[in-house]
Amino acid sequence: MTKRVSPRHVSIDDKPDRNRHGKQISFLTGCSLAILVATSALADSKPPLAPDTPPPVITTSAISASVQFSLSALDRALEKKVPRRLASIDDTGRSCWQRRILGRMIHIDCEYSGYIDRTGPILLRAEDGQLNAAIPLFGTVSGEGIGRFARLLHGTGEGQLTVYATARPRLRPDWSVSLDMKEGFRWREPPILEILGFHIDLTRYIDPRIREQMSRIQRDATASVNAANIRGKAETAWRQAFATVQILDNPPIWLKTTPQAVAFSGTRASGDVLEGSLQISGAIETAIGGQPAPSSPTPLPALGNEVSDPGKFAVIIPMTIGYDQIRQKISDALAARTEGGAVGIQDVTIYPSSGKIVAGLHLKPESAGSDGSWLYVTATPQVDAGSQTLQFDFGAIPDAAAPAGSPLATLINDPTLIQNLKQQVQVAFQTEWKNALASASARLTRPLADGFRSEGHLTSADLSRVSLLPEALRIDLRATGTLKIIYGM
Repeated sequence: MTKRVSPRHVSIDDKPDRNRHGKQISFLTGCSLAILVATSALADSKPPLAPDTPPPVITTSAISASVQFSLSALDRALEKKVPRRLASIDDTGRSCWQRRILGRMIHIDCEYSGYIDRTGPILLRAEDGQLNAAIPLFGTVSGEGIGRFARLLHGTGEGQLTVYATARPRLRPDWSVSLDMKEGFRWREPPILEILGFHIDLTRYIDPRIREQMSRIQRDATASVNAANIRGKAETAWRQAFATVQILDNPPIWLKTTPQAVAFSGTRASGDVLEGSLQISGAIETAIGGQPAPSSPTPLPALGNEVSDPGKFAVIIPMTIGYDQIRQKISDALAARTEGGAVGIQDVTIYPSSGKIVAGLHLKPESAGSDGSWLYVTATPQVDAGSQTLQFDFGAIPDAAAPAGSPLATLINDPTLIQNLKQQVQVAFQTEWKNALASASARLTRPLADGFRSEGHLTSADLSRVSLLPEALRIDLRATGTLKIIYGM
């Protein structure tokens, strides 16, 4: 086997080293390479070794912090506070019957008695961000005319009734919750008493009592929600956001969060859950290797304005591609191309140079005692995260000075070389990328202190930056999704 020498120490006539430091690819993405070729006939044909300096990996992001309440628990609290008998009716002196007899209008006053009872629990349900309350009732009312003959007019009405009320929860700037309950309500069946064929609307007797109880429900429900101390829990969630979390093992990748602002993310109601949410925004730093020191929590800042469309959580996940991986793909493609032909490739070396990848192709010697010619190819990486493949878009080989009929001239003048490289030098990365997202989501989903937990879910990625580092090519992908810090259910 030929001894390898580092490209740092070879001249144009030396045999360059295959890159020793290329690591097993941990995650792959697409790269498109535009090639510019020079030959070893000129002293400056070999690009110098010039890797990139590792850049900081920081992006702005948003975390959703939520405090959830079970509406079932609120149901139970209201059940204890709202009485079963909502209204008692005992009224006299109201005109209930009138008719024209012999040209005269006859008025008869009536007296009423009865009650309205709550027959079941107050059912709270959230729908389209609105809190709905349904109260099942049973009512019975008796009416009788006042007077010697008017007492002949009497009757009783009863029935099942349901009262509905709506509220839209809102988080105030002082961190208290307003339910904004509408005063109006509606009946499933209006309470009408029928006496001797006449319909008497009893809502004027019942509605004031119902409104009184609905106001009580609003006060009790608001007090129950505010008793949860949303501001205190928001302060805890703010401190929890200053976390350092390891999301990958190989290589070790850490997320360091530095929150900077907090704003309304709305108060929502859905199904059996009432949720007051905040949006915490700040910087997310990705560290590779050792665990970074966590950021020191700052006091909870002033609450910003409400945001109607909460931002998504975003984090940079680095993908590393060892130079040996690229070298092997090019070597395999060239070996298949030159097998049995006049040109043979005995070695390929890969190294970074001023934002480009350099591939040095070492041709087999033409005769005994000859070391063989070198052809240097440079490439500018371009990423297509959507295709989930590593590709090489090779450019045309320019004219270069080479002895006619030599292996170098044969390689340069081969019209199908570039097309074959485009078709054969490819690497898929679907599995690696899915595993990266799954690992990050799983690590971000974990229990926290003081009854909080976090739920992470990353779904997609876009290109952030490509860096040609000394030992590997690194592609920083900006993964997006959601990260919630939740208290409650």
